[in-house]
Amino acid sequence: MLMPRITLEQWRALLAVVDAGGYAQAAEALHKSQSAVTYAVQKLESVLGVKAFEIQGRKAVLTPTGQMLVRRARVLLEEAGGLEHASRAVSAGWEAEIGIAADVVFPSWMMVDCLARFGQESPHTRVEVYESVLSGTAELLLRGQVQIAIASSVPQGFLGDALMRMRFIAAAHPDHALHKLGRKLTYGDLRAQRHLVVRDNRQPTRQARR
Repeated sequence: MLMPRITLEQWRALLAVVDAGGYAQAAEALHKSQSAVTYAVQKLESVLGVKAFEIQGRKAVLTPTGQMLVRRARVLLEEAGGLEHASRAVSAGWEAEIGIAADVVFPSWMMVDCLARFGQESPHTRVEVYESVLSGTAELLLRGQVQIAIASSVPQGFLGDALMRMRFIAAAHPDHALHKLGRKLTYGDLRAQRHLVVRDNRQPTRQARR
């Protein structure tokens, strides 16, 4: 792995000169002496063997190489700042990764909204969402693969809160035998019909980040 020879402070000095419009203004923005900012940029140019600025009249402007360096430096400093923010979030109690198991009947639009709101609070936490059926949600929780489960019942040994009530409506083809009973259906009527069971493959189906 190549070790960088340019420090973040030197990249920051380069960007400050560009954004502030000159060395004197950059020094004021960075609360440094003008000579320190000038040296940082000159050191950067010397190590890389390039010229970031050229003199046009009485003004220093970026060379094509300097324009490329500025673009890459912005990305580099944003990534460094993001890493520091993520580290502070972890030290403050935010989890680096969270697994959520949700029964397929849970509204997907609500899950997306919840993840969007959580992303604003902790943008660097990785979230894996597992869609599950039947007992799959509880099994993922019991195996420790997820930390949060959204299911129709609370597994033994865990505590839970009610999120919402959902109404299920049975539907059948007009020619189905259930329509010919001529009365209100019972659970016994439904149990007497063919059941199709969908098995859970225990794989994450959606992911959300940082």
